[in-house]
Amino acid sequence: MITNYFMKHISYDLHTFVKSYTMDKKLVESFCARKDFFDLPFSSEEVRNAVLEIPGGSVPSLTTVNGNIIYAAVPVEDIIYVIGPVGFHSQVKINHVIDGIDVDYNWMEGLSICDFDDFLRDILLIYNLFHEEMLTAGDIIKQNCVDSLAQEQIQKNFSELIFENHESGKKHNPYDQEVREFSSIENGDIRQLEQSWAEDYTGQLGILAKDRLRSFKNVCIVVITLASRAAIRGGVNPEISFSLSDIFIMKIEESNDIATLTYIKNSAEYEYARLVQGVKEQLKGSQSREKNSRIEECKDYIFSHLHEKINIGDMARELQINPNYLSDLFKKWEGISITDYIRNEKIKLAENLLIYSKYHYIEISAYLGFSSQSHLGKQFKEVTGMTLKQYRDCYGVKEFIHTGKKRR
Repeated sequence: MITNYFMKHISYDLHTFVKSYTMDKKLVESFCARKDFFDLPFSSEEVRNAVLEIPGGSVPSLTTVNGNIIYAAVPVEDIIYVIGPVGFHSQVKINHVIDGIDVDYNWMEGLSICDFDDFLRDILLIYNLFHEEMLTAGDIIKQNCVDSLAQEQIQKNFSELIFENHESGKKHNPYDQEVREFSSIENGDIRQLEQSWAEDYTGQLGILAKDRLRSFKNVCIVVITLASRAAIRGGVNPEISFSLSDIFIMKIEESNDIATLTYIKNSAEYEYARLVQGVKEQLKGSQSREKNSRIEECKDYIFSHLHEKINIGDMARELQINPNYLSDLFKKWEGISITDYIRNEKIKLAENLLIYSKYHYIEISAYLGFSSQSHLGKQFKEVTGMTLKQYRDCYGVKEFIHTGKKRR
């Protein structure tokens, strides 16, 4: 295998060194395209020896120097590949730590900063090229980042909590109430949702943090997450549901009193139930008409390819039908051409993205398979009578607290 290529690929990807060593710690090859950067920590024999030790046997090893400079050592066959130094955007706990290494501040300014996930991906690229048994990111995390006593402590805490709750008579809220709450969202049943909120029970909310406010915020985040999944099961477009969840959760993080948090959480559930209700009403209207199996297959194809540029010829081949016959049949049954139907469905999805997401217009046009933002804008105005900006300014959610205002 030509190793030089993937060493260069990873070096360019992470903007750092990729080196190879023999098992007795002799340098074989080193590559970094940054001519102004050198591996200062590795000039220390202590750091070099520590990084090249592989305590997990064949599993790649992570080492942090002074808590903010990270290396990976990846053993494959009779070679150890070393990736680093890098820094991470977010703090990551790594078990193998070398402290007290003198590193110049100016050198730290040039250290490449990357995401932990990207670093793991490149480690796995090397490892899995040489091994038949696939390694996962979870394997590396378990070996390098998880306290070996953590699982034992969790089990101990679990046992203690069960005992304490039994002694005190404490119990969580009933599961059947939760089922009713989220099934009401999945079914788009706003009345049932409100009834589930009004139920009385003697259980308590779970404690998800030591700080009471933080715990309730976490509860709200869990509820919004479950509600977003219930809405997707109810037929809401996943992109819409996820975007709505992101914005509501950000609003939760910005708020710091229990009353407001409760209001935001309920508003999220209400909005999800309302979206599902709209989907159900639309389906109910279409189901009331007599159906043609070919037309339904055509619609299914359109819905599953809304994020692409849909070609009638490709669709006809998929359905094994003559394209001209399909076009005539669709117009006869639906009273609208296939092209106009596709456009209208894409515009409906664009409306929801403008309301519930913060995507730029060009991102929405690309997501829906339009050739350009201007193309989407022209089609959108023909259908809605409004520009993309006008629609978002008018209907886009600015503060995610339900006001009861209806959008058309």
